[in-house]
Amino acid sequence: MFGPRHLGFGLLLLLAGACSSAPEAKDQCAPDDADGLVGGHTTVLVSVSDTGYAVGGVGSGSTQPNIAVQNSSSVTLTVTNVGSVPHGFRVACIPTGLPAGCPRQSCFPDDASIASIAPGDSVTVTFTTPAVEGAYAITSDQPGDASLLGQFVLT
Repeated sequence: MFGPRHLGFGLLLLLAGACSSAPEAKDQCAPDDADGLVGGHTTVLVSVSDTGYAVGGVGSGSTQPNIAVQNSSSVTLTVTNVGSVPHGFRVACIPTGLPAGCPRQSCFPDDASIASIAPGDSVTVTFTTPAVEGAYAITSDQPGDASLLGQFVLT
C-alpha cells in the first residue's frame, strides 16, 4: 500500500508533468499573419494589353492592376493577352523581414510565371501563394514591357 511518503512523491510527479507542458514556442521563421486568415482557393482572371494589366478579365472594363488574395492559398490564374504584341507575367520577390537564419526573400513559385503570351491567347496556371504577406510586383520580361506594372497583394 502507499503511505503519505508515496502520495507526496506521486503529487510531485503530477506537478512536474504539469509544469513541463509549456505552450509551444512560435517558429521564429514563420511569418506573422496580420488578418489571421490563410489558404483557400481563388480563381483570378487578368487581361494584359499593350499598356497594362487589368484584373477582371477580358470585357470586364476593369483597369485595376492589383490582385488581392490570401497568403498560402491556391490560385488558378488565367492571363489573356488583349494587346498587339506578346506579353508575360512574372511576380517579383519581396524581403521577408524575418530574423537572421530565416529566408531573406519570399517568392512566388515558378509555376506563377508565364514567359510569353501571344496576342489573343490565354494561359492558365495554378500555384500556391507564399506565406509572407505583402505586395509583390507584377512585371513582364518581354521587350518593351517595362511600363506594365501591377501588384499581387497577399493579405
